[in-house]
Amino acid sequence: MVGLLSEDEIEALLRRSRIGRIGYCLEDRPYVVPVNYAYDGSAVFVFSGPGRKIDAMRAQPRVCFEVEDIDESSGAMAWRSVIADGAYEELTDDAERRAALTLLGKICPESRMCVPVIPAGMVVFRLDLTAKTGRFGRE
Repeated sequence: MVGLLSEDEIEALLRRSRIGRIGYCLEDRPYVVPVNYAYDGSAVFVFSGPGRKIDAMRAQPRVCFEVEDIDESSGAMAWRSVIADGAYEELTDDAERRAALTLLGKICPESRMCVPVIPAGMVVFRLDLTAKTGRFGRE
């Protein structure tokens, strides 16, 4: 059986997952890369070193984002998947970068007794998600 996820189920899957996939194009060739992410209800936040993925999204900011949950614990296969259209936006403001990295759990919040340091050369970005769809399937 295959069906559609409700908006609440789509949001729940995006919030609880930590690994997703970004789809982007580079010179008319599609690429899909896994990333660790955090979701705040409207955007996905990611950090990365410089490279092909960042260069491609700077050149063509239209991307898609995918996340799934697969459960085989009951002996029967069950899965949920969300695909969203999105737009790449690099965060250059220090406060925005710090907030995104804190959400990702990569630096401590300013209220804690540690120094919130952003690693040199690190690219912090968000994918502003627009249209989201979700499906589920079970045997």
